[in-house]
Amino acid sequence: MKYIIINALLLAMLHAQAQDQPAFRRKSLPECIEAALHNNLSLQVAGLDVREAETMQGTAFDVEKTSISYTRDPLTPDLTDKKVTVSQSVEFPTVYVSRSKTLNQETLLAERARDITENEVIKDVSSAYYNLCHAEQLVGLLEWQDSIYADFVTKANLRVKVGETNRLELMNAQSLSQEIRLQIDQAKAVLTNCQLTMGKLLNTTDMLLPVESKPAKASDESILLVENPTGEGSQQSIAANPLIEYYEQQLKVKQSQATTEINRLLPDIFGGYYFTDTKKPGFEIGIRLPLFFGAQTARVKAAKIKQTRVELERRETERMLQNAYASQYGEYLLARRNLDYYEDKGVAQADEILRVAQTSYGLGEIGYMEYIRNLQSALEVKRKYFDALNRYNQSIITINYLKGGN
Repeated sequence: MKYIIINALLLAMLHAQAQDQPAFRRKSLPECIEAALHNNLSLQVAGLDVREAETMQGTAFDVEKTSISYTRDPLTPDLTDKKVTVSQSVEFPTVYVSRSKTLNQETLLAERARDITENEVIKDVSSAYYNLCHAEQLVGLLEWQDSIYADFVTKANLRVKVGETNRLELMNAQSLSQEIRLQIDQAKAVLTNCQLTMGKLLNTTDMLLPVESKPAKASDESILLVENPTGEGSQQSIAANPLIEYYEQQLKVKQSQATTEINRLLPDIFGGYYFTDTKKPGFEIGIRLPLFFGAQTARVKAAKIKQTRVELERRETERMLQNAYASQYGEYLLARRNLDYYEDKGVAQADEILRVAQTSYGLGEIGYMEYIRNLQSALEVKRKYFDALNRYNQSIITINYLKGGN
């Protein structure tokens, strides 16, 4: 009975530990993007900003509080006239119309800000995904390299036993094997960091991995349609960037705000209703003229200055995006040339070097120094291929981000 209880407790502890371990799931890039669009915290905040702006549209017709007063006016020692007055003051009607248009424009501005956040989230998720692919591929390459070195250690050990070589070869083999295991630990740490980054973007605790079993390559179909990455070509390429649309919408908001300030120079309207004990009910209506309009005129001028400022910021942002696009397009072309080399020749040559070196060393045609040199050279080519592929993918992601077409 004692052992049964102990075993039951051990099983319960193992089950609890298993539940505490993060879940490993494989997702495709579209699945990661879709999850981020639903769960990302930054996007949720941007969505709340839009809802807040929509709610604020109900404040367009914001009038002053209604005034209600009660007056006792003694007419004679024996008679007192009691007076109740209800009055209301409103701004000129065009002010409310203009304010409503401004609030609508501010809602659209919040939507454009959300589009910017969405574009950034898609870029960050895409970048994190391909970094995740790169990190996992590197771990796989190092583990494969470790298996080769382990086989090398086994063969070196046999060669020492039969007297074909001295212990120096075995010691070198063991040193290389230990070194590669350290590199595997480092690569796994990088992979874990990539998983944590992706989990943060998707707002999940799952430790995600890519679905691709082979090196993943991003599509560059949209980029190939660009004929001229500089000048007019770059201007057309970034036209759909949500940051440009944001500044254009912000300019509309400032224009609408300026119109509202101009309308406030118009007179206010007020009216009231009153009744007393000694007279029939009466009313009054009138206007309040802005005789001292210096302050409001200054507000109008300030609103127009804000328009000019936003226009300058829009031009500066457009130029910055154009330069960034032209620079990134050059980076993309260089990355594509490098990747083409590895895909056309580099990887195939590395595979052939590995095959020949392993065969020759097994047959005793080459020594261990030459074998290790060829082995490391071939594996270094494969690692550079993974680096070139990730650099290529990241360049496409950045270009799509600048274009606003992730």
